[in-house]
Amino acid sequence: MSTLVIGASGAIGRACIKALGDERAVVAADLQKPDVGNAHSVSLDVTNQSQVDSVLRELDREEQITGLIYAAGLNTTGLLNTINWKEYEAVMSVNLRGAFHVGSSIISLIHKSPRMFNSVFISSTAGLVGEAGGSIYCASKFGLIGFTQSFAGELAPLNGRANVVCPGNVDSPMLTELAARIGAREGKSGEQTLKQWSDSSAIKRLITPEEVAKTCIWLLSDNSSGVSGQTIVVDGPRA
Repeated sequence: MSTLVIGASGAIGRACIKALGDERAVVAADLQKPDVGNAHSVSLDVTNQSQVDSVLRELDREEQITGLIYAAGLNTTGLLNTINWKEYEAVMSVNLRGAFHVGSSIISLIHKSPRMFNSVFISSTAGLVGEAGGSIYCASKFGLIGFTQSFAGELAPLNGRANVVCPGNVDSPMLTELAARIGAREGKSGEQTLKQWSDSSAIKRLITPEEVAKTCIWLLSDNSSGVSGQTIVVDGPRA
């Protein structure tokens, strides 16, 4: 039995691998083969359906995949009348189409070789409420929730589960880069933008990748056996 973490080079993916520890086999996957300690690492382009099928089949032959964390994700920002369509395609391809590719491959594997299977897809609080300048990212993350609910319905007769985790603002390089871009558009520094986001939460801080990872591990475990097709928010209350 193995757990596949896709997007393993990112802050949340790395935290999930660390939280999984040595108690189960872990495969770390990303566009470039990730360097994540003891986990078995593979290169995987989630936007390429044939590659996803090939890599997942090979991994499943080596050790049956029984867990999945889909933490692959890109972000961008821009008002509707200034959309960069290349960025639009990239974000949608990774955040949403990639999840379809992986889900399709997993379902095929389970039909051929039945097993218990648990999965978690990382969306965002931006997948729950839209915001000006965030239409591309928000749409991709809204869509990921709908996909996961449908995936959960198809997995249910096969002894499988799928859930969504929606983190708030996570302290990560991706958020820092986004803050710099939004700050530049609004005439502020990236640091000022990050502080504004921190202050918007009653807990007055950003969420840590480790806090997101703990929720993902719970959803993969038998402790959440009655939870599927649900959306779990990891964030503080609004200030």
